[in-house]
Amino acid sequence: MNQPAYSDSPSGVPRDAVPSEGGGIPISSALRILMGLGFLAVGLVQGVGAFTGEVEGGITFIIDGLGFFLLAGTGIAMLMDRFYSLYLLLLWAVLGVAGSFLGEGEVALPAIFARIMVGIVALAAIAQKGTRSRG
Repeated sequence: MNQPAYSDSPSGVPRDAVPSEGGGIPISSALRILMGLGFLAVGLVQGVGAFTGEVEGGITFIIDGLGFFLLAGTGIAMLMDRFYSLYLLLLWAVLGVAGSFLGEGEVALPAIFARIMVGIVALAAIAQKGTRSRG
């Protein structure tokens, strides 16, 4: 009666390790929950810090603050297992890169590189979901 839930595949991989075919993102549920909590925490802390910081930077800090609250929204969408969280993550990466180049201050190359890599990963996951749904 208490048999483990295995997929119909001959490899015997548990169903939790196989991404669902529903509307969620194509990763395991444990990793999705961990990433969702991380994005939510970082987005809230950095978003509040950008808006309440002592440095007044104009449009750059507004874009950064909105981008980090968008990252918190991405975390909530990941916790709800919604596929559009990948689009929110991609938008956060684009806003971050645009905000870095629009800013009057110095450009932090590691931050730009990290946001570009996050954007590439989000694009790859969106493309993976698209090819799986067509197939």
